[in-house]
Amino acid sequence: MTGNYSTREYREKLYDDLHVRLRDTVILMCAIFIASIGLNMNSTAVIIGAMLISPLMTPIVGLGFGLAIFDTRLIKQSLEVLFTQVLVSLLVSALYFWISPLSYESSELIARTSPTIWDVLIAIAGGIAGVIGSRKKESNNIVPGVAIATALMPPICTAGYGLANGNVRFLFGALYLFLINCVFIMLANIVGTRILMRKSPLSSFKELNIKMKIGLISLIVLLVLPASYSAVTLTMDQARKEGIKQFVGKEFANHTVINQVYKSRNNELVLTVVGDPISEEELETIHQKQASYGIQSVQLKINQVHNSTKLDSEMTKEFYENINKYIDQKLSEKDSQKDLVKENEADKD
Repeated sequence: MTGNYSTREYREKLYDDLHVRLRDTVILMCAIFIASIGLNMNSTAVIIGAMLISPLMTPIVGLGFGLAIFDTRLIKQSLEVLFTQVLVSLLVSALYFWISPLSYESSELIARTSPTIWDVLIAIAGGIAGVIGSRKKESNNIVPGVAIATALMPPICTAGYGLANGNVRFLFGALYLFLINCVFIMLANIVGTRILMRKSPLSSFKELNIKMKIGLISLIVLLVLPASYSAVTLTMDQARKEGIKQFVGKEFANHTVINQVYKSRNNELVLTVVGDPISEEELETIHQKQASYGIQSVQLKINQVHNSTKLDSEMTKEFYENINKYIDQKLSEKDSQKDLVKENEADKD
């Protein structure tokens, strides 16, 4: 079977697909379980596998299509299926994280708690691709690709983690990301469907054009503003981290930095360095150079360790603790390099 579905054919297909069936619910539960394990074990490959088998995309596409042609039956079916799937997903993921012995916040979990404007752009681009792919009669990899790119499964599972552990930041941050993905995939489907429909007897969109525009624009603004603020904050944080890294690496090249702590609350960088004493003139020069690294607003505090025999007992204890941390860090880096070499050799074999 080749070609594309007509608007009428595609509507009938969605009518048939959008039902709460036992088999679809079991598939969803399996996908949620797999995604939760992937997030818990910090495994990207496992998470991607869960996204490929998830049925969460269908009701979102159906909702966008239903709004585009203003089909109340399709809108109602889509919302019913979507709410059921979200509820099942939250319950299954919360149950998993409640019984799991691993409760630490993995990087995969943390990544789903602070949505940015880039998540909005990904959802829009994915939604547009999904409109085209879902209308094709022949099998294609567009819709599975959209499911991976927009990542509907990980945020809903992360919300389940927040629910199970009483972590409000994880719960609402992940739900916000899930809402962004749902809304902007839906909006892309509305626009894409209207473009693909051209002249169709199914549309009564003109009568509600103004109301729908006001509602959609309001929703877009409410979702985009926090994501934009988060993106600006993230960009500034990354720029500051890179600036600090270059600053410490170049300006303290002749010293050994055994401890480096950035205190975001006070915007303060505390360095503990070993080596020749740094004079007041040199310190002033170092402070002046901060501007060239874009960290002129960061308060710099330097703890110098140049003669351990003159340290009091507390400073001596702190000194040796920092030395031990420094040694552990270097050993860890060396082990990581060895593991990487072994993996490369194994790949060659």
